Amino acid sequence: MNANDLVILGPELSHKLNWADAVEALRKGHTFPRATISDMLIPMSDGELLTRSAAIPGLGAGTKSVTIRPDNRALSPPAPSVQGLFTLFDKERGHPVGLVEGAVLTLWKTVADSLLGASYLAMPKPSSMAVIGTGPIARGLLEGYTSLYPQLTDIRIWGRTRVRAQAIADAMTFEVTVCDSPETAVRGVDIVTSAVGSRSPVISGNWVKDGAHVDLIGAHGPEMREGDDELIARASLFVDSRETVLEHIGELCIPISQGVISTKDVKGDLYDLVEGEGEKHRCETTVFKNGGGAHLDLMMALYCFEQYYR
Repeated sequence: MNANDLVILGPELSHKLNWADAVEALRKGHTFPRATISDMLIPMSDGELLTRSAAIPGLGAGTKSVTIRPDNRALSPPAPSVQGLFTLFDKERGHPVGLVEGAVLTLWKTVADSLLGASYLAMPKPSSMAVIGTGPIARGLLEGYTSLYPQLTDIRIWGRTRVRAQAIADAMTFEVTVCDSPETAVRGVDIVTSAVGSRSPVISGNWVKDGAHVDLIGAHGPEMREGDDELIARASLFVDSRETVLEHIGELCIPISQGVISTKDVKGDLYDLVEGEGEKHRCETTVFKNGGGAHLDLMMALYCFEQYYR
């Protein structure tokens, strides 16, 4: 590729991607030296503008800029709540290689991020799971987790709007039970995965069975949470990236600031898990906070371009 061959990848790319390879792309990316990353989140009209940049020696560099506007779903016609672009730069000459549409990249990166964490922390053969949330990520989580764990038979979903939860359940090729409450969804399952943009916890630690794996995705700002203090305090804690989560996302920075836990209670991130840290915790109750990061977007963008040129 040269500096004149700027490619733009959009939703049409999705049919070339699969979850197993997407997870492997993130795993392989974490075998390279730790990324240098930088985040900036600023307010904008009716939402926020998030800009994330990363450089990984041996892989390249990139920047993602997205708008986050939760009320866009209520517009007429509805619009996506997250919109943006990722720019990939050549690792040798530094020119822009191409752009990836933000929603596509964010979906595949976010779900693969959680799947990679679960592959190290969840019990080896889970039979049940609950999805909390009804956005695009929730549907991706159903598809991704059932791909990673085809033996799942008890699959549940809960969302604030039952109609939306039912629509997602009806769109799946496997049976999904729509629950009346988050407690009903969570109790007794082996894996809980949540993608709700909430400013107060929606998952109580006393609902989560011993040995379950809880995957928290929705909180992206300093005042946001999905799990309560009891859950955070009792579980073995992992994050996808220490740099993007510990000081910037309320899921952990709030309980840290209130003395519920300390930064030492976070046992590792994806770099540590890829190195083998997770095996000793697989039979424990675990929480994995998926906070994202431009280095993950970079790894996934490289996978997208590899598939595009195949």
